[in-house]
Amino acid sequence: MKKILLLVFIVLSGRGYSQEKDQLKVNVHPGVELFTIVQILADKYPQPNPSAYSKEALAYFGKYKDHPAVKKVATFEQTYTDLVELGWCMSDFPNIKIYEPAELSWYKNYGKENVLEYIKLCRDFFNDTHFWDFYQQHAARYTQWGNTLKASVDSAGLVQKLQGFYKYNADVHWWICIDPLNSWGSHAITTKTVNPQFADWIVYNTGYFARNADPQKDPHFEFTNFDNLVFHEGSHIYLNGLEKQYEKQIDELAYLFNKDDDGMKRNSISNWRYCFDENVVRSVTAALYHKYREPRAYKKQIAKELLSDFIYVEELEPFIYERYLKSNKYKSFADFFPEIIAYLKQKHSVADKMALK
Repeated sequence: MKKILLLVFIVLSGRGYSQEKDQLKVNVHPGVELFTIVQILADKYPQPNPSAYSKEALAYFGKYKDHPAVKKVATFEQTYTDLVELGWCMSDFPNIKIYEPAELSWYKNYGKENVLEYIKLCRDFFNDTHFWDFYQQHAARYTQWGNTLKASVDSAGLVQKLQGFYKYNADVHWWICIDPLNSWGSHAITTKTVNPQFADWIVYNTGYFARNADPQKDPHFEFTNFDNLVFHEGSHIYLNGLEKQYEKQIDELAYLFNKDDDGMKRNSISNWRYCFDENVVRSVTAALYHKYREPRAYKKQIAKELLSDFIYVEELEPFIYERYLKSNKYKSFADFFPEIIAYLKQKHSVADKMALK
């Protein structure tokens, strides 16, 4: 499975940025922007799409191509675009504090000492280039871009639809990082690994993808595919407590783990609990597509899950849709959840599984 994720954002004050617990934040994260600029200067990141902002950023920071942080990342053999998530190891801007994760996937790529040295050199870059001055000069524009996208997310009522499905409270906060120099794509950031102080935020990083845009205009961030993000990543939070509560019953179904399927290996799903969680989350997402999206989008969602070897979605989605979404029998999804376990146990007995082998 791709790294889970989230939606995350930064609200500026005159002395730094706030961690005020709004449900949804949308803005430019200073750490992500910092690491993006360093990688661009090192030619270790795709060039940004044309905009007035990218022109200003490259003009301001272009003279720092020989900075030690730039030279450091230039030594990394294969440098990935989502390495900029290391910006989340930083907090308390502009007086940066660095969190050093005990374990991080990037350590396997570049070595722990190299990664930690790189983070510290990027802090030096922040100070040496007066990055915070540049960031504050553009704060009003960051806020404007974020508010425009936030209005689109809010108007779709996605968070409300998710809450209406589960019918119980969960501490879910969304932070969308709009990344104006990112021309390549979007990804979720696992904050609980990168920096646990942000673990209760679902963080999602997304870029500006207009390749033939007017270089005299500011970037515009589009509202695309956020329903999948909200329904999928939000469901992980809602289901976490239920899966702990019914841990024993879920473990009794471990014989259902399709560990030899390519999709499980490709998504690094190595145990049944992980597999069960993903199948339920994806089934819920598909059920919400069934209710709120057009039939074609719903069918494509189901097909995508089956192609990825989440083989229980095909039967769990209609079960959830018919028995829960279209029924008034259950006060909340928490009341319905044991029925999912019972359904899988009844439909796939140990004897049946052994016979297939």
